[in-house]
Amino acid sequence: MKPLFFFYLIALVAFSVGLRGQGIREVRVSARQDLQDATRRLAEIRKQIEDQKIPIAQKVASQERSAAEKRKELDRRLRLRDNRDASLLQLKEEVQQNEGELESSLRLLKDYARSWRQATPPSEQFLWSDSLAELLRKDDQGLQASMEAYLQILQLSIRTSKEQAGGMAFKGNAIVPPEGMREEGTFWSLGPVIFFSGIEGSAGFLEKSFQSEPYSSLDLSADFIKKPEPSRLLKASDTTSALIQSALSAPPESMTSVPLDPSLGKAFVMEGGELTVFEELQKGGIWIYPILFFAAVSILILIFKAFQILGISTPYGPAKLDGSFSGPFELLRKTAQSYQGKTPEILEEILFEQIIDFQVRLEKALPLIAVTAATAPLLGLLGTVTGMIDVFRQITNFANPENSELARGISEALVTTKFGLVTAIPALIAHALLSRRVQGMISKLEGFAARLVHLKRDETQSLSSVDSKDESIL
Repeated sequence: MKPLFFFYLIALVAFSVGLRGQGIREVRVSARQDLQDATRRLAEIRKQIEDQKIPIAQKVASQERSAAEKRKELDRRLRLRDNRDASLLQLKEEVQQNEGELESSLRLLKDYARSWRQATPPSEQFLWSDSLAELLRKDDQGLQASMEAYLQILQLSIRTSKEQAGGMAFKGNAIVPPEGMREEGTFWSLGPVIFFSGIEGSAGFLEKSFQSEPYSSLDLSADFIKKPEPSRLLKASDTTSALIQSALSAPPESMTSVPLDPSLGKAFVMEGGELTVFEELQKGGIWIYPILFFAAVSILILIFKAFQILGISTPYGPAKLDGSFSGPFELLRKTAQSYQGKTPEILEEILFEQIIDFQVRLEKALPLIAVTAATAPLLGLLGTVTGMIDVFRQITNFANPENSELARGISEALVTTKFGLVTAIPALIAHALLSRRVQGMISKLEGFAARLVHLKRDETQSLSSVDSKDESIL
């Protein structure tokens, strides 16, 4: 069994090896055939690629050229867009700048129109109020309409200025003093001066209109222009009124003369507003009274001491025991002459005591003048402080205090300072002059007394020598 088994086993192995060898050959043949087919297809594909490569390259080159051209076109369009945007921005800036300049010019024209209207007398405002109001109604219709309206207002002002400079007469009414009644009459505008002649005989210059700050800060409007201030006639002398009335009633062809006011009415206003001394003192408040008290006392003392000091006559010649003098010099001479002592030093002490008594009488009440000179400015300063405190209290209590209330506090401050200095400066000068005069008088008295003592010493020595000679003879 075993040999048969091995035989079968060997036969089986040989059969399988034969089968395997046959399969390898077939696989090799099949692989070679596949390789040849693949090589052939590769060659065909390469040929197709070679055939299609040139057209594709040409197409790619064409597309690249087209892309480059389109890129250049894009860059050009982008540059155009940037230039256009820059031009638009520049144009916008120029437009804004021009609009700003126009608005600035319009503001200047408005300021000019406002100042022209305020500087024009009320009597002339009635002449062009309708035209100006009609132009001002265009102010709310845009920038261009406002500019045109204010340019026409400028032309109107130029025209009226020319008419006013050449002389212009027109009808109207004015408030005449002192009753304050309106009177119809004729106005005559000659440059900055306006004359008025009423039908009832009133004539003179027109008051210059000075509008208050809040009133003048309002913008011009048609309703505002239609309500001008009334014309007011300044009170003039009878001669001036008659001269103006005759000039306005004269024929146009005749020559006439009219009075002119170079101050344009300011002189009348200042003359009417000038305060008297009593009114100015009333504005000084309570602290003006002690200043006036010190001033009155100082004046009385000054008058008395001036008569007392200046009334003393000084001797022109040298001191003599047997001479004749006046005042304290005569008193010193009599004292020295009546002295019977033999010691000149005692006489010198007696005369010195008399000089001191006389000096006390001369200097009496002079310190009160010095006190006035030192106190009056302090009282003026105190009035200044109280006046300014009153002003600040008005400002604190009221948002917009009345001008009269503020003026009252400021007047109290300034008036007390003024009268304090007016009192102190003369008092200081008077005290210095009188004190210097007293010191000079005392110096002369001391020199006069020293001369008398010297004369008395010589007299005593001569008497002593005579007595000694008599004794020696005896």
